[in-house]
Amino acid sequence: MALINIGSSKQLFVDNYLVESLKNAWQVMNPAEKVEDNPVILPDRPWEGNSLTLSKIMYFPQDRLFRMWYSTTSNYAVRLENGQIDYFPKDDDLQAVSHLCLATSSDGIRWEKPDLGLVEFRGSKHNNILPAGHMIGKLYGFFEDEREPDPARRYKGMLREGTVEKAGMQWYLYFSPDLEHWTSYEHNPVVDTYPRVGRWGPTDFMGWDPIRQVYAAHMENCLHRNSPLNRRLIGRAESPDMIHWSEPETIIVPDEQDPPDLEFYALPAIVYEGLYVGLLWNFRTLTCFHHPELVFSRDGIHYERRYREPFIPRGSKGDFDCASVYAIQPFVHGDRIFTYYNGVNHRSVEVLLELGEKALGTIGLATTPLDGFVSVDGPKNEYGELVTRSFSFTGKALVVNMHSHLIDFGVRLCDLRVELLAPDHELIPGYTFQECDPILDSDAAHVVSWQGKSDLSAFAGQAIKLRFYIKHARLYSFWFR
Repeated sequence: MALINIGSSKQLFVDNYLVESLKNAWQVMNPAEKVEDNPVILPDRPWEGNSLTLSKIMYFPQDRLFRMWYSTTSNYAVRLENGQIDYFPKDDDLQAVSHLCLATSSDGIRWEKPDLGLVEFRGSKHNNILPAGHMIGKLYGFFEDEREPDPARRYKGMLREGTVEKAGMQWYLYFSPDLEHWTSYEHNPVVDTYPRVGRWGPTDFMGWDPIRQVYAAHMENCLHRNSPLNRRLIGRAESPDMIHWSEPETIIVPDEQDPPDLEFYALPAIVYEGLYVGLLWNFRTLTCFHHPELVFSRDGIHYERRYREPFIPRGSKGDFDCASVYAIQPFVHGDRIFTYYNGVNHRSVEVLLELGEKALGTIGLATTPLDGFVSVDGPKNEYGELVTRSFSFTGKALVVNMHSHLIDFGVRLCDLRVELLAPDHELIPGYTFQECDPILDSDAAHVVSWQGKSDLSAFAGQAIKLRFYIKHARLYSFWFR
């Protein structure tokens, strides 16, 4: 039996957990691809001002419908005669600077703003505005708890009151059966930072963590720059019930490879195929730019920052997301991974003043193929090699998720083959490079075969290694089924 037993779980190459060696092949972080019709939601209604902020997106399979909740603001600035900066709405007749609105979509890309008929705006109720005081507009984070046996507590959300500058923060827990009717937990607040000022800053509630079997939250674990490292840091707190929370532990801090002005603002994270995948918000204090960095962990505490380039790059000058990209938790839909984000073309007061009515905040979408966060890439004209560590498995067939590259005229250059090795690297007869049937095209679930044979059940439970030969292709993952 090998030291590592992968069972039938999918194996990604985000770290070196199963990688013994690479020869002429590379682990590459693949930035998410912005959809063609970005941004997917624009402030194009009179009540939306010039800036939209994404609150939450959820998919409801029973309705085959996405629902997006977002808030609107009119974010303009002027410099007064005394030199002070003042903010004001573009139109004095806006009635309110901010509204909570609802949008819907069948595919997550093309969105509609339904006529809800609930709130009057300038004499008409033909709009998608939700009533003032709606709990979703107040909650800092909410999620569906599929583990919850009580239908009245199917959805859970947290509301924040107070600020770290004013003697701490308090967090209040709420429950809902339908996202419309909310009930406050009778013993609120469940978190009270007073007098320990400086924790639970901008917070992202992960929900239930199936690996550590707890509810989890990531937060800016400091009072902005009033921290031991004089920078914003990322902390993690855990709870068995969303009521009793641990003291936040700092888990990610800037290191010697980071620029002096880099700080961390938030960490939206999910569990994906047995891994923690986080989008670490990088904040450059000198330019006020934000972008998400892809980070990974196997225990939820120790995150590896191997890939420092942006997962969703900021746009070019003049684009709606040229200043900052604020990504939320990614999620799987169909054969893609969706990552929505708030994109803005300003971050500092100076730029806001310069842009005036051209200042914009809106909502974008970038997507990733299944398992495609990181790939092992091979060269164009020869084979690269990846050898795994010894492992055991359960199942009958080896399956790979691979993306090919094409050149002009549709000529296919990709080629992926697999060898089975004993733990000492001895070739296993019948499963060599020469006997492997080549994989010549993209496939998210391609069964590997050797001279037409794919049944590997004779090796289940034994220690083996795999040697992948990769030419002009990206290998995302493998598993046994």
